[in-house]
Amino acid sequence: MKKYTLYLGLTDKDTKVQKINTLEAYKICINILMKYTDGATIYEAQGIYKHNNGTFTTETTLRIELLFIDEDDVLQIIATLKQVFNQESVALQTENINSQLI
Repeated sequence: MKKYTLYLGLTDKDTKVQKINTLEAYKICINILMKYTDGATIYEAQGIYKHNNGTFTTETTLRIELLFIDEDDVLQIIATLKQVFNQESVALQTENINSQLI
């Protein structure tokens, strides 16, 4: 099975500031995720990102882990997150793992 990890920076791509506070971002992510999956794990992290124009940003980042989900749904989640949080991109890591609900 595949495990998907998404890295969502919270700095707005245009203004280069975090417009949505972290707690609210968690809530928004949960609402989006629950449309596509039965569960997820979200961590808060600090990310470093280089924008298309060459500037660097250190930003609050949400690390979202997804199991038991189709890749098409993951891509829909990413498209929605990019739009809602005004992001140039969301990093996607895919791993093949053994996992089961017991």
